Amino acid sequence: MEPEENYKQKIVFTKSVLTLVLKTFAVCSGQWLLPWYYVITCPTLIIWRIITYWQAQFQYFCLDYCYFGNLIISLILWFNPSNPELCSLLFSISNGMLYLGAFSFRNSLVFHSVDKMTSTYIHTVPLLLSFGIRWYPEETSRYWHASFPTDPLEPSWYWNVLGPLLVLVLHSALYTVLVNIILQPEEHIVTSYRYMTAKKSIKKVFGPNPPYRVFVAVNWILCVFMSTLSMVFYKYFYAHVLGLCVLFWYVTWNGAGYYFDVFRMSMASKNEGEAEKEE
Repeated sequence: MEPEENYKQKIVFTKSVLTLVLKTFAVCSGQWLLPWYYVITCPTLIIWRIITYWQAQFQYFCLDYCYFGNLIISLILWFNPSNPELCSLLFSISNGMLYLGAFSFRNSLVFHSVDKMTSTYIHTVPLLLSFGIRWYPEETSRYWHASFPTDPLEPSWYWNVLGPLLVLVLHSALYTVLVNIILQPEEHIVTSYRYMTAKKSIKKVFGPNPPYRVFVAVNWILCVFMSTLSMVFYKYFYAHVLGLCVLFWYVTWNGAGYYFDVFRMSMASKNEGEAEKEE
């Protein structure tokens, strides 16, 4: 590994670990940090993601629902955070399809990789934000420009299930028109549809090259399921805590797999190559 690249990765690793400590403090004690942390870091990381993915020809991933969901969350935070209905919607977007996205894209805590940490951020930090808003509204809004609802709605099929589904349907319509009708990316360009349908597990269930309409319909069904699950998180504190624990266990386990399997094998291969050169 080149010294300059090694130095950059050390910086990213250090920042990632310190940020994890900060988020742990925010969730457990300083909930007022959560909205500020989100609105500062979210646009910064997404702009960086758009630039780097555009250069790598992965730009169509930036049109996925995960980014659209984060946009909706940001708009609610800035323009109407005191609305109980919109905060219920924010909760189910965060704990529904964004929650599922961490599993679908195998997010992992790889502390020296900006790309992997950004992907994990997009799917996990909205959950932490929703945790603060739902269970600690007064503390979370202490230094925010408006108060979060201290008397939240009861779980609602309208706002916790139908609302997120309508957001997804809107995104599906916009995405289909923009990507499939107007832009029509070339075959070598990777989109979320092409990425997901190339997986062996997907092919086993839906066969090779499932139609795009099937892909969209499955996402809608999963949205209903995950939004229904989010109602359990919304109603019961310990269920929400358990859901967060499962998610962070998953991304941590994937990160451990990277360091102890992928990264170790990569370094071993490199060392063997250097030894052969010396001989």
